Amino acid sequence: MTGLSPHVPVPPAPAIRPTWYAGRDSWSGEAWTMLHPPYTLMVLGFVIVGAAIAPRYAPGILAWTLVAYVLALGIGAHFLDQVPGMGSRYVRHWPARALWAVGLSGVGAGVAIGVAGAALVLGPWFLGLVAVQGICAIGYPIATLFRGVLHRDSVFAVSWGSLPFLTSFYAQSRGITLASLVIAAVFAAVAVLEIRLSRRSRELRRDKGAVHEDARPDVLAPFAAPERLLRGLSVGTVVVALGLLAARVLSGG
Repeated sequence: MTGLSPHVPVPPAPAIRPTWYAGRDSWSGEAWTMLHPPYTLMVLGFVIVGAAIAPRYAPGILAWTLVAYVLALGIGAHFLDQVPGMGSRYVRHWPARALWAVGLSGVGAGVAIGVAGAALVLGPWFLGLVAVQGICAIGYPIATLFRGVLHRDSVFAVSWGSLPFLTSFYAQSRGITLASLVIAAVFAAVAVLEIRLSRRSRELRRDKGAVHEDARPDVLAPFAAPERLLRGLSVGTVVVALGLLAARVLSGG
């Protein structure tokens, strides 16, 4: 398979994969890469922590919050980031119209779940969190929107770090505490660390673009260090989140 349009020639694949978790050089492989599984799992970890430490815990609300974040950030924002002219472009098989369609549909579906939750269960104040998250999910990856004011690390820190935790915490407890704001700030810092390490890793891989993946270890070493940290960060976040959730469930909620 050479892409969605057989009439458009596809340039040769780079020797070095664009990311350490990248899929194959194909339509489906690029879809996997655009999901950014380690970083999407980190966001879901923040969501789980928010539910696990809230004064009240409802597993159904957590499940819907996770679905909304998979759709809005895991799929929607990440696909929009690959639209030509936005973010770090490395997709070759997906045309712009498909990226726009999947991206906007993902964000829209996630926001719709939040709006439904506010109308049916959580109340109108929840709409504020949904609105801010929706704006960030579109404004950060679409670098040209609002003259790029939302395409910066501070917005990423809020959208991919603080808000997933705070949204989940509020959905469970119907409120936000001082302690939850402190934790949200910590997760914002974790998100900034993640995006900067990831950016550095991609830059180093582009610099080694003429090198094959099976090259000597000393050739691949420059981007091995940040990627070890990224692996540890993503795995550690998920392990902590699942541990807190397990403790909450075993304690009887």
